[in-house]
Amino acid sequence: MKRPSLLLFILTITLAVIGCRKDFNYSEKAVNLGFSSDTIFLDTVFTSIGSSTRILKVFNPTDENIIISRISLGRGPSSYYRINVNGTSSRDIKDVEILARDSIYIFVEVTADVMGANSLLYTDSIVFTTAGNLQDVKLVTLARDAYFHYPTNYFRIDQPDPFPDIVIPYSVLSCNETWSNDKPHVIYGYALVDSACTLTINPGTEVHFHNGSGLWVLPQGKLLIDPNKSGSLDNPVIIQGDRLEPFYENIPGQWGGVLGGIFISSGSTQNVINNTIIKNATTGLRIDSTGSTQRNMSLYNVMILNHSRVGIYGGFSNILAENLVVGNCGIYGFYALGGNYIFRHATFANYWFGGSRSTPTIGLFNFFEDGAGNRYVRNVEFAEFSNCIIWGNNFHEFGIGKDNSGLLTYQLNNSLIRIDKSSDDGSYDPPRFTNCILNNDPRLIDPQNYEFALDTLSPAMDNGNVNVGNLVPFDILGIKRDFNGIPDIGAYERIE
Repeated sequence: MKRPSLLLFILTITLAVIGCRKDFNYSEKAVNLGFSSDTIFLDTVFTSIGSSTRILKVFNPTDENIIISRISLGRGPSSYYRINVNGTSSRDIKDVEILARDSIYIFVEVTADVMGANSLLYTDSIVFTTAGNLQDVKLVTLARDAYFHYPTNYFRIDQPDPFPDIVIPYSVLSCNETWSNDKPHVIYGYALVDSACTLTINPGTEVHFHNGSGLWVLPQGKLLIDPNKSGSLDNPVIIQGDRLEPFYENIPGQWGGVLGGIFISSGSTQNVINNTIIKNATTGLRIDSTGSTQRNMSLYNVMILNHSRVGIYGGFSNILAENLVVGNCGIYGFYALGGNYIFRHATFANYWFGGSRSTPTIGLFNFFEDGAGNRYVRNVEFAEFSNCIIWGNNFHEFGIGKDNSGLLTYQLNNSLIRIDKSSDDGSYDPPRFTNCILNNDPRLIDPQNYEFALDTLSPAMDNGNVNVGNLVPFDILGIKRDFNGIPDIGAYERIE
């Protein structure tokens, strides 16, 4: 007997399967659909910036397969909302099938484009039609207008093969520009403060940077944030990313490009940042070398939080910081490559939650090596920490890297420090630690959730230096220091 060919066998099996397949019949009748929610709230967005995606689940409560004859947006083609149903993205979708007792998912996004208002509640609805029966689910979001700064130029840094060139998009701000707090400022690329020009940011202003963006101050340019100290941390300048959804509240690395977040170039002096919160960048504040003896950054009442790499990077810079909090950074809270630094009543608290951290929160280095292994010395001429807390979840939170051919001069006074005295880096040199408390938990209230004040049993209470306290008579919240005769260590004064 002749055997059937393989083709005939496959055809026979295919016909058998088709013959056994159950046909699905769909009913077009009025049905009261079920919904996972009667209102979808999308998070606040800036005009022209898209939201996160929200999901609506739609149920067929009947024992029959049904067809939803139409799913549409109430505002029609002009709506700023977008929906996606079963892979189809449109504002008006026809003949959507749902099996008996089954459900489908609808994905919802919004891009607001409402100009001329500081904020506006923007609403719409998803309308469901089943054989003439109408149902709807409300859509609600708050759309905020803002000042937008888009890149107009590109700066190229040539790289050797096979590496691609680095391209930095930027826009040049108007000379001597002032940013007010009437609307937020949203920056794409780098906003550039030109040479001999000043950017002034008024108290209470919100500044939001898109992914990969930052602020770039050129040599002889200047940044002044609340220069008259007229604001406070009750109404701070806030510098962060441009995603406003609650999920992004404390997500590090949202902004900051090749140059870091806020980049103060070499030769830019007398910059001032007061009453400001800088959060969620790659490197929050990068202050490069200065060729003069002038201070190039003064910080007062500043919180630098939750940066994926470094909170403050000092490249042979000259910084004075008072009432400073640097918290929860991925590599260093403060990294110095040479320079001059004075910190008074600062709290460095690093409880990084993004994985293991092998570095101390403070790192002082007087050398670096290039890609070819060549070593260059840059002296740390002076670094003083007075009435400061230096703590975190590592056993060693104050470290140095020293080339013996250069200077690395540092002093810690009346400070509370977590340090491994036997560390190979040689950072524990007893004459450099005056009246310090070593390896005694400062008992911060909840530093992992950004509460860096002292609790009632903190050993930092009443252990600061009085003379230093007199130089900074009010704490970061405006509370008078020296309440019991001796100031507390750190940025916060504890009042019982």
